Amino acid sequence: MDAYWKQYQLTLDRIEEEKPQTFDGVKAILDLFESPSSGEAFFPGGADETLGDSLSKAGWHIDWREGDYLWLGISQTGELISYVEGDLYRGNAFKPRRD
Repeated sequence: MDAYWKQYQLTLDRIEEEKPQTFDGVKAILDLFESPSSGEAFFPGGADETLGDSLSKAGWHIDWREGDYLWLGISQTGELISYVEGDLYRGNAFKPRRD
């Protein structure tokens, strides 16, 4: 189990170091850790540091919708990523918010 969490953290570290600003750049890193499930890419939660935290450190704005399991990421170049319970989708997969 230690090897899993080490790889998990190394994946987040790569996001923070490489600072990908496109969906494809993020997906390329995540696919080395785990294959997609229902979405176009996948990264599980369950640790103290999340993918949203690491993308935020890489320059993305994270619009937290529901805790750390449902959010919309916006890169510095305007690229959008939707995160739904580990599954990632290109673009905004959410209905417009009525704030």
